Amino acid sequence: MDSTPKTRVVLRIRLHEGKGDQYAQAYDLVHRGIVKADGFISSQLCRSLVDPDSWIVTSEWRSLDQYLAYLASEDFKARRVGLRECILEHESTQYAVVADVKP
Repeated sequence: MDSTPKTRVVLRIRLHEGKGDQYAQAYDLVHRGIVKADGFISSQLCRSLVDPDSWIVTSEWRSLDQYLAYLASEDFKARRVGLRECILEHESTQYAVVADVKP
């Protein structure tokens, strides 16, 4: 059994006003590449219910190293251009998954 914990990445994003639809479309392009990345498990794009310019992206990876390798890849660098145009500010935090509860 692999003792390396899975990695959960939480990206908090503040968009330029009114850029939500554009950001969601750009995320779709990134998502098409990320699903092929080594170690990728899942990802969610979420918009705040009370502030349409506040978003989070969460993703789960088999390891932190695999996540960091994807961030450094030419594929990701090319795909993220559309995202960056929409973002006013962002913060990324990586966590080790210590419990995974499912129904």
